[in-house]
Amino acid sequence: MKTLFTMDKAAYANMLAGLNSQHFTERKGNLTDFRLYYDDLWLSDTAVIENLRLYRGEWEVELIFAHTANPLKFIKRRITSNSCPKRAAQQAHYMRRLAAKDQRGTLTVSANQLNACLN
Repeated sequence: MKTLFTMDKAAYANMLAGLNSQHFTERKGNLTDFRLYYDDLWLSDTAVIENLRLYRGEWEVELIFAHTANPLKFIKRRITSNSCPKRAAQQAHYMRRLAAKDQRGTLTVSANQLNACLN
């Protein structure tokens, strides 16, 4: 017969103390914390980059929306997954064209814009 889960009394007391003090440490967020979601005008000047990655045996299609003036300002979203890499690449291509403001792909982001210091 399996034994029941047991916890040390000191660990249990520490866990209860942490739960009881959570009321004092947690605080409600302000509206300024959600400004990222409301100030989405920068998304109109983004380059859409498709990304394929193998994750748990499936090819995931991710789209990265990077601002053309500041490439470090970006959003990455998982779109779909597929078991076939060719079909995933095809889906990524069409999803990028649908999501991009400029479907020809003239809005781009280069590595030179990052100003990386190689020190």
